[in-house]
Amino acid sequence: MSTGNNTTQTQLFGTRGMSEMQSVAGGKVSLPCNTSIWGENDVSLVLWYRGGTGIPIYRVDARNTPLSKSKHSPADELGKRFHFDTSATPPVLKIYPVTGHDQGEYRCRVDYRQARTQNVVVQLNVTVPPKEVLIMDMEGQRLEGLVGPYDENSNVLLICEAEGGSG
Repeated sequence: MSTGNNTTQTQLFGTRGMSEMQSVAGGKVSLPCNTSIWGENDVSLVLWYRGGTGIPIYRVDARNTPLSKSKHSPADELGKRFHFDTSATPPVLKIYPVTGHDQGEYRCRVDYRQARTQNVVVQLNVTVPPKEVLIMDMEGQRLEGLVGPYDENSNVLLICEAEGGSG
């Protein structure tokens, strides 16, 4: 899915069966936590992890309350950019705006009141656009605005350099 407001989100399925999500820095992304059970009173605790650390980056505590009234606790360094939407189907971890540092493997762990814990792994790939693009002629002179005119069927050699960016 792509929209005109610098938001790109594509879900792919990688070789290990985990889903892969694509986003552009500055855009939005929703990482699915697609487990088999999501009843209002079935979920006790939801923990999101990034990378191989055992420290949760986002916590939803529904141990003493229904899921809709649960306490959401993102890690301090995430600020208000992360939000777990339990009303979506499947529930999703929303990230806005996405940064290049958000790229990585995410794991959603769901603890149930009367069922086994389930884990869902999602790989987030982030494309960071270049900061600046330079177009030059054969002599290395920077070209700006309209370039030309050139005769039809003539050869034109332009050099393009991009600074920064990834993905």
